Amino acid sequence: MQRLTHIVDSLTLLTKADAGQVELAHEPVRLDELVRDACDDALILAQPRRIEVTLAACETITVRGDRHRLRQLLLNLLDNAIKYNGSPGRVTLALRRTGNRAELTLANTGDGIPAHALPRVFDRFFRADGAHGHAVEGCGLGLSIAQWIVRAHDGDIQITSEPQRETVVTVRLPAITPPA
Repeated sequence: MQRLTHIVDSLTLLTKADAGQVELAHEPVRLDELVRDACDDALILAQPRRIEVTLAACETITVRGDRHRLRQLLLNLLDNAIKYNGSPGRVTLALRRTGNRAELTLANTGDGIPAHALPRVFDRFFRADGAHGHAVEGCGLGLSIAQWIVRAHDGDIQITSEPQRETVVTVRLPAITPPA
């Protein structure tokens, strides 16, 4: 029941987003604070699977956006990084300013994503071949939601993967220039 409820909630969000019916706040949000909080949550999720979670860098960066949706983005990405990881494994998170953009990178070890599947990872209900087993729970909507959140914040998201080595998700969002 919980899984079906999650699928319905995710589909409802995406449908409303497609129809322009999701209103986002446009307020200053300290992204570094959200990253630290999400990293703390990830440490708890990763512990039973013997996955090391590291915050490699976390610069003070403010973006304009919706705090709730940005937190959802971080949790979706971290949840995937833990679910699709080896045991033992590693997740490395970093937040840096690159020019006028906040750049968040999230890398994880594990099987990776086959090259032929990379162009489809943001498609609704798509799960790469290794993700279809019962060992990894999910329905293939998390990355679609993540992409919507990033685009709704005028950002971009990309995923690169070297099978059996590392998968890296990079999110770039416009940063608010600090006052002079």
